[in-house]
Amino acid sequence: MSEENEVYAVVTIEELRKCVGLTIDEFDEDLKSLRDSAVKKLKLSGIVDSKIKKEDSLIAETIKAYVRGNYRYTKQDIATKFLAVFEENKNFMRSTKEYTQENE
Repeated sequence: MSEENEVYAVVTIEELRKCVGLTIDEFDEDLKSLRDSAVKKLKLSGIVDSKIKKEDSLIAETIKAYVRGNYRYTKQDIATKFLAVFEENKNFMRSTKEYTQENE
């Protein structure tokens, strides 16, 4: 797996299914697309690639919040809460050197 693909696989498809309550693979492409969008938004906000890793629970939970917030909720207030978590976490990370600078 290339480094680029590893970044996007921070949260596995199985984890994504579980976080939105699915047990089937019918919507895997939608979930992967949402995960990839979350990672892209983190990168564009200034989070360096090397910090986007599976071992970092803040990164993983931020990606999951984005997926939850954008995945077929009929109640908008639930989706809004998850998206607020994504934005809050993203803004926190981009304000710290830990996530925006490579280790020296």
